[in-house]
Amino acid sequence: MGDLPVAALIDHRCVFGMRAGPEGLPDTSKLSYRSGIGDGKGIFQVSGTRNIELDTLRRNPRLRAMEVVAESGKTGPLYVVGGYLRDLLLGRIRARRADLDVVIWGEPERFGRDLVTAVKGSLVRLDPETVRVITQSAEGIVQIDISRPKGETIEDDLAARDFTVNALAVRLDTLDALSLIDPTGGLDDLRKKCLRVITPSAFDCDPLRLIRAVRLAAELGFAIDEATGRWIIERAPLLGTVAGERLCDELFRILDTVPAAPWIEQLDTLQLLRVLVPEVEALKSVPASRPHRLPLWEHSLQTLWSVELLLTNLERLFPDEAVWLRERLDREIEAGVTETAILKLLACLHDVGKPETRSVQPDGRVRFLGHEQAGLPILARLCDRLRLGRPATNLVAGIEQHHLRPIHLASATTVTARAQYRFFREGGDAAPLALLHSWADLRATIDEEADAFSRHQRFLREAFRFYRTEFLASQTEPFIRGDDLITLFGITPGPFLGFVLDHLQEAQATGVIASRQEAQVYIREHLLSWQQFFETASASRRSSIESTSIESN
Repeated sequence: MGDLPVAALIDHRCVFGMRAGPEGLPDTSKLSYRSGIGDGKGIFQVSGTRNIELDTLRRNPRLRAMEVVAESGKTGPLYVVGGYLRDLLLGRIRARRADLDVVIWGEPERFGRDLVTAVKGSLVRLDPETVRVITQSAEGIVQIDISRPKGETIEDDLAARDFTVNALAVRLDTLDALSLIDPTGGLDDLRKKCLRVITPSAFDCDPLRLIRAVRLAAELGFAIDEATGRWIIERAPLLGTVAGERLCDELFRILDTVPAAPWIEQLDTLQLLRVLVPEVEALKSVPASRPHRLPLWEHSLQTLWSVELLLTNLERLFPDEAVWLRERLDREIEAGVTETAILKLLACLHDVGKPETRSVQPDGRVRFLGHEQAGLPILARLCDRLRLGRPATNLVAGIEQHHLRPIHLASATTVTARAQYRFFREGGDAAPLALLHSWADLRATIDEEADAFSRHQRFLREAFRFYRTEFLASQTEPFIRGDDLITLFGITPGPFLGFVLDHLQEAQATGVIASRQEAQVYIREHLLSWQQFFETASASRRSSIESTSIESN
C-alpha cells in the first residue's frame, strides 16, 4: 500500500468501504439530448420514468405549489437544484427528509411569502439573497431554500456549485415538459459512482467542501476521483479555517455511515485528519508493545473496525440485549450527534493519552500508566474545538475515563455483583458504551480466538444482564426513597441523605436486600455506623481543605 500513488490509495479506500449502491440509475438509452435549450450544454429530456425518477417531481405537492405561485406571480424561471435531484436519481429520496434548494430569477423573499401561504409554513431570512420556507410533511419538517442565481444563466449557477453530482437542475415552472439540466456531467458521474469537484477553486471558496467530499462519498458509496483527491491534499490546511460547528456536523455524519472506518482512513490519506484532529499525529509515533500486536495508530484504526464488526453482529453477540442497545446507540444525545458516532470517535482516540505517559520499565516492559486520565483534557479540548455540547462532551469523557475497567474486571478471578454495581454507578450513562468499547479494544489487541477474549465476552453478557435487570431497577424502582428516609428515620435533607440512598441502591442491586421490609431492617442495622463513617470522612475532608488553604497563603 505504501508504494501506491495517491490516486490508487484514494480509489482503494473508497471501494473498500463502499456500500452496495442503489439500483436503477438512469440509462442513457432512456434519455434524449435536447439541443437549442439554453446554451445546449448537457440538457436531457426524460423520455421514460421506469429508470429515472424525475417524474416524482410532478407528484411532489410542494413543488406543484411552487409552480402555481410562480405562474400567478410571474416570477420568471424557477429551478429545483442540487441534492434533491441527486438523491431522486439515486432512489434515495424516500429514505431521507426531502429538503429542497430552489433558484429563482424573481425576488426570493416575495416568492417565499407567497409560498408560505400556499404550503402553510413559516419564513426565515438567511441572507439578503436567500430565504428558507419551513413546512411540515408526513415525514417531518421540510426546508425549502430559495435563492437568486449565481450568474446570468442556470448553467452559470450550476457551474459555481461544489460537485458535479450536485450541479443538476430541473425547471419547475415547466414541469409538464420536464428536462434535466446537467452542464458539468453530473449524471455520468452518478452512473460511475464518482465524486468529482467541478473546479478546484470550489475548495478555496468554501474549505468545508474538503471534508464534505469525504462525507458525500461515504453517504453515497462513491469513489473520489483522482484529480479531486489530489486537490484536496494540496488544500488540506485550509480546513483549519472552518468553524468548529460546521466541522462537527460533517465529521459526525461520516461517523454515522456504515462502515465509517474506511472513511476515517480516507480522511487520513487525504491529509484532512491531521487538521481536523491533530491529536492523532502523536499516536502514529508510538510503536507496538505487548500485549498490543500493532503500532498505536494502527491499533486505534483496528479498534474502529472492530466497533463496525460489533455493531453489524450485535444481535448475534448479545442476543438478549441487542434491542435496548440498538435504541441506545441510535439515540441523538444532541443535534446530529448519535451515541454510535461517539463510540466510533472514542475507538479512534481512546489511547490519545498514551504518547505522554509512555515509559519503559527496567525489565524492558512498556507501560502507559494513567493514560486514560491523561486523555481526558486532550479530548476535552477536542470537544471544545468541535463545539460539542455538555451531553456529548460528558459521554466522551465517561467512556475515556472508564474504558479500561471492563478489561480489568473481566480478568479478575471472581467478578462480584458489588464490583459490577460500582462500575455502573461510577460510569453512569457512559458505562454501557464503555463495555462495548472494551470488546472492540480487546479484539484489536489480542487474538479473537484467545481464551481471554472468550472470557471477556462472557463477562460482557453477564454485565449487560446485571445492568438491565439489577442496576437499573435499583435506580428507577428503589425499595426506599428519600422521603421515606425523612419520614421513617428522621434523616434531614442533605449530603448524608444521598449517602444513605447510595448504600441502599447498592444493597438492592447486589441482592443484599430483596424487599422494602428488608430495606428498613438493613437501615436500622447500619444507620449508626453510616453516621459515624460519614462524620469522620467529612471532618477529614474539611481538614484537608483547610491545610491546602493555609499552604497556598
